[in-house]
Amino acid sequence: MRFISLLTTIAVTAWLALPMQAAEADQLKSDLVGQCMGGREKCWRFQSADQIKELVIKNKTQDAQKRVYVLALKLQAAANANEKYAAEARVEYRKTGAAWTIKQVGLLSMKKVE
Repeated sequence: MRFISLLTTIAVTAWLALPMQAAEADQLKSDLVGQCMGGREKCWRFQSADQIKELVIKNKTQDAQKRVYVLALKLQAAANANEKYAAEARVEYRKTGAAWTIKQVGLLSMKKVE
């Protein structure tokens, strides 16, 4: 009986966390617009949230002044382009006053996919 109760508690907690994760992913997409990741060799400029076809938060760490995300991204160059990419990025936020702002978007990997 305790096992079923434990499973139910875990399932309910996971179900309640999904909307928060989705909202956090949507906020990340919005914050990335206008940002650039990478350097001279490989660079991606986020021109619109529509370019981000999928965003998965792989890891998140946070302290009082810094928040760091490691993200898995599926990107598309333009709405009518066939070029699609899989990327991994490290996004660092800093607390400025009461708000969190992006300090850096680091490109960890990016490859063209079919």
